[in-house]
Amino acid sequence: FKTSNKYNTGDKHEAYVRLTLNQHYRVVKEKRTGVAKTSRDNTVTFTEGFNFKLTPAQVDITSLAFHVFESTSGYGRDKLIGKCVLGSYMFARGKALIQWNTAIANPMEQSQQWHVLSE
Repeated sequence: FKTSNKYNTGDKHEAYVRLTLNQHYRVVKEKRTGVAKTSRDNTVTFTEGFNFKLTPAQVDITSLAFHVFESTSGYGRDKLIGKCVLGSYMFARGKALIQWNTAIANPMEQSQQWHVLSE
């Protein structure tokens, strides 16, 4: 899976995305983008690629969660801006399910789609 998304962060200045590969709601692997700064139009663009290997038997029990965080300085905890979950019918519906099925059917192609973040 590769991600190239823009998130409108309002007045936030820096953000990053934490990707979590889950199987049966259990974390299998976690990866994270670098911290990106907002541009002049108050959006943050992430253009990093991440690859996860799945066997055909794992597809139905797997999901990929994207958590977008506002990066804070100091020892404070980073603030969750929103999240989106892609996965099989057990984990996702609508556009998220369609993108998951497209990515699984075409593993060597990049799949890009806008998703609304939920809190």
